[in-house]
Amino acid sequence: MDQNTINGLIGGALLAYVIPKLSPYIDKYLKQAFGFLLNTVLKPLKGYFRKKQLVRLKEFRIARVNHSAVTMQVVRAHTYFLLFWGVIAFYLNLLTEPAFPAILEKSFVFGMLLTSPIYVFELLWLSADHKAKKLVKSRGQLGLR
Repeated sequence: MDQNTINGLIGGALLAYVIPKLSPYIDKYLKQAFGFLLNTVLKPLKGYFRKKQLVRLKEFRIARVNHSAVTMQVVRAHTYFLLFWGVIAFYLNLLTEPAFPAILEKSFVFGMLLTSPIYVFELLWLSADHKAKKLVKSRGQLGLR
């Protein structure tokens, strides 16, 4: 074996022995540091996020008993899915043009900015799909016809 392999094995063995011994002290320090951070910095934001979650939960509970609202959410998810694939097809068509790949190769950031509609429609579709699945599942648990 060469020297680098031996050094790696010895270093790995030392780390495997030392890290479990130091872990309780590191955990205690991290709890103190993050406890201070959570109590002083993030606690005021907790109320805001809880209020937003309560509003979403109320809207969800109202919508789940309305068959038309559930259907509308499923249709919205399918529409975003079709828009997502439509944008992909559009960009695949653009890639066959000789000027578009050159623009993408010129600047990575500009290329990401140009292709951002793909990511926007993907996020919209995933969000709407998740909400539609939750509504359908919740409606099924209610036992409504």
